[in-house]
Amino acid sequence: MAKKKQEEEKPVEETPSKEKSGGNTLKMILMIGVPIMLIQAGIAWFLISSFAQPTKAVSDTEEPVEEDVTKPGTLYEFSDVIINPAGTAGSRFLNANIVLEFTAPELEAEISEKNVQLRDALVNVLVSKTILELDGSQGRAAIKEELKEACNTVLKKGKVRAIYLPSFIFQ
Repeated sequence: MAKKKQEEEKPVEETPSKEKSGGNTLKMILMIGVPIMLIQAGIAWFLISSFAQPTKAVSDTEEPVEEDVTKPGTLYEFSDVIINPAGTAGSRFLNANIVLEFTAPELEAEISEKNVQLRDALVNVLVSKTILELDGSQGRAAIKEELKEACNTVLKKGKVRAIYLPSFIFQ
């Protein structure tokens, strides 16, 4: 009788344990492995799309034109630009003549059209500077660069090549 019980118990125990272990392994792979692979694919896609730079398409219409720096450009003068420098509380003023140099022929018409906007951009740069920032050769070089950038943000048909300050008088 004892033999019968042992024989009956053995086949019953072995069959369910094999099925459970095989099914559990497949379930574990599906429940853990697949989501991990999906997360890794998402991270890879994010990294590739955020760090990869798209290539710029070459167009026939826009070719960079190299300027001849030895050739003098066209000059446009803004005379009597009068401002109160920052920190003076109106006790001092600056009277400046500002000359723009450019080479694009169509830019002269745009500068004439946008005279008020350009003058405003020039005044905004100068008003933000103190007397110490306006005085001296290093200060003037930095101001010329800022004035050029301010003008180039307003202009669309071309760019200002240089800024000249023939008259720059403090009072």
